[in-house]
Amino acid sequence: MKRIHLFHAIGEAVIPLMGLLFFDWGLYFILLFYFIDLLSEEVFVYIKVNKTIEFQKINYPKKLKFGRLFLNTLFLFALMFLVHIAIYFIVPEIDFYTQFVAFLSYEEAGIPIPQAYILLPLVVLGSYQQYKMTFIQTEKYKIASWKQLILNRRKALYLAIIGTILSILIAYFIALPEFIYVLAIVGVKFYVDIKREKI
Repeated sequence: MKRIHLFHAIGEAVIPLMGLLFFDWGLYFILLFYFIDLLSEEVFVYIKVNKTIEFQKINYPKKLKFGRLFLNTLFLFALMFLVHIAIYFIVPEIDFYTQFVAFLSYEEAGIPIPQAYILLPLVVLGSYQQYKMTFIQTEKYKIASWKQLILNRRKALYLAIIGTILSILIAYFIALPEFIYVLAIVGVKFYVDIKREKI
């Protein structure tokens, strides 16, 4: 189990670092990769919670369950909004629309296919494989607390929001190179991935 989490964490750290070092990916480019991962994880939190409640036959008001899940999703979109504010302070000249289109249409040398057609399925497949191996095959849905699943996710979002606000404050007062933010993001994400219990 720990090895699965470790390999997953390493994979998510290696891709942006390779993009930074070898493919001239900028900070926003790398964050868009993480946005896809965050959205995929959010979907699988919903799936895990539903699987747990269904198997354990928990009689709980659906409105309350989805209310708590929806609150997490609101925090996710708040995080994405704050990230864009942070990017604006770090790279004032950025054109978000142009960068977003460039991200979707980006092609690696020798692979004449926009990365959106490759990256999106890969991220979803990775999340699905992790769900199967760490949640279904281990039968954690039999003993997991659906409330704790939501809370664990919310704690991770809290940490990301706090880090983003800190980045905004730093960028407002000090001009730092983009790669420092990238290294900080990758380092914190890696630490969170290997330390927090993913169920």
